[in-house]
Amino acid sequence: MNKIHRLAFCVVSLLPFFAFGQNDLQKMVKEELTREFQLLAKATPPVYYLSYKIDDFERTTIQANLGSLIALNKQPSRLLSIDLRVGDYMLDNTEAGMNRYQQLIPMPIENGAEAIKHSLWLSTDLMYKFASATYNKAKAEKKGTHASLEKVAQATFDNIDEAVDLSISLENWKLRITQLSAAFTDVTDIIDASVRLNVIDNDNYFVSSEGTSIAQNQRIFEIQISASVRSQDGEAISLNKNYFASSMETLPTQSEIIEDIHLIKEKLEKLRLAPKAEPFSGPAIMSGSAASVFFHEIFGHRIESHRLGDDSDSQTFKDKLDERVLPKFINITFDPTITQYEKFYLTGSYVYDDEGVKAQKVNVVESGILKNFLNSRKPLNEDSKSNGHARAQAGFSPVSRQSNLIVKSDKTKTDEALKKSLLKECKRQGKLYGYFINQVAGGYTMTDRYRPNAFSIAPTEVYKVFVDGKPDQLVRGVDLIGTPLTMFSQILATGVKLEAFYGYCGAESGYVPVTALSPALLVKKIETQKSIENNVEQPILADPNQLKN
Repeated sequence: MNKIHRLAFCVVSLLPFFAFGQNDLQKMVKEELTREFQLLAKATPPVYYLSYKIDDFERTTIQANLGSLIALNKQPSRLLSIDLRVGDYMLDNTEAGMNRYQQLIPMPIENGAEAIKHSLWLSTDLMYKFASATYNKAKAEKKGTHASLEKVAQATFDNIDEAVDLSISLENWKLRITQLSAAFTDVTDIIDASVRLNVIDNDNYFVSSEGTSIAQNQRIFEIQISASVRSQDGEAISLNKNYFASSMETLPTQSEIIEDIHLIKEKLEKLRLAPKAEPFSGPAIMSGSAASVFFHEIFGHRIESHRLGDDSDSQTFKDKLDERVLPKFINITFDPTITQYEKFYLTGSYVYDDEGVKAQKVNVVESGILKNFLNSRKPLNEDSKSNGHARAQAGFSPVSRQSNLIVKSDKTKTDEALKKSLLKECKRQGKLYGYFINQVAGGYTMTDRYRPNAFSIAPTEVYKVFVDGKPDQLVRGVDLIGTPLTMFSQILATGVKLEAFYGYCGAESGYVPVTALSPALLVKKIETQKSIENNVEQPILADPNQLKN
């Protein structure tokens, strides 16, 4: 299964002109769910479970390109997701391969009772008709060897903060974003450079026929910087940097961002002139941020339990509980219950997951031994229980997904010691150089049985580290590739300090925000290939911003 992880997300919030408060929305939805369920529970075939999830959100975007404002948007929206199950907890419509993932049912953005209930009624009626036909197919095929849906205790939670008000700071941020994008105008052979502020204001409501009633929200503030230049041989080279925060006040200052932009510009100039790398197999160091992507892509998606229950999946770790799957000095935890770890703000945090189950910290790997999977309410086997990791983008049905991934190590070395170990391993293997992978843009992994069970990660900043002491050389055009079990066996040691990767992880249930923290990794052998070339023709006319007077 392809899962490309880029930095993008949907945004959500309350509208200040609503005629009713949000508790009125929750009340209307609960009333209609109760009415629908009482009727459909008596139908043939009967509905045994019904839930509504409503994402009430607003996205504010300010974007500038090369010193000019190009976007100023404020988009309110409401999306409904319905989980309607016909049959019983042991066998229901989902067992017949019903594609529940993408629904994208729009809802009225104002709290008019008639419109809200009418939308719920029609959508539920349609879902029931489809589910009935699917259930009859599942029943005829007698699918299902264990429960289709785990029974859980009902929960009640109500914690909706006030909506984010940007009216006071909007003009200030328009100026700031425009000024930041203007800093790229003097870059040689610039193709594009944009700076964007995203404010995500998301209120989420979940009610079910089991009595669960959840109201919670998430606020994410993000600045995205993206710039690309044309290399001497005509290839487009891009660098990106993102900042995430829980409030406007905790975003970096203007001077801090400008300092980072200067570093991006310097790297772009060096990459523009850098040589292309040849395919390589040998020792490497991955920085903490690069290693975070490595663990998210290669390990994290293979312990999401909904995938392990699919016979078309490679099920890499399904039968490996209590077995060593990583070096004995590696420990991995997923923890959505915290919003801060050391100095890092965590974006994969929530109180209840998208099935109304309390979020839980899950110790997945202890001393290299696999101890648990990330579970939703869809049981992997008779013993599995949800640990609050069912997640979905607005308008999608939830499945088991990653949250905040934290890698810890009992075998650490300083950066200097890691480099010495790298050079020692290069000499042992007869290599003239090893690689230092400092930054990556993202990647994807395939876990199904129909394609090679492999991964690909896209580094953007890679250096050759020479055995003979020559200065490190920046190279471009590198793709890190491989297979998971082989790569895990090659990890020799880790660095001391943690670094972060922030992103939006895309899979069956859409894009969800995640954070991954890891120390640097020393790897005995990696494999790289040439990346796909993205060539840009030389402009016929000179850049007007770089003409000399």
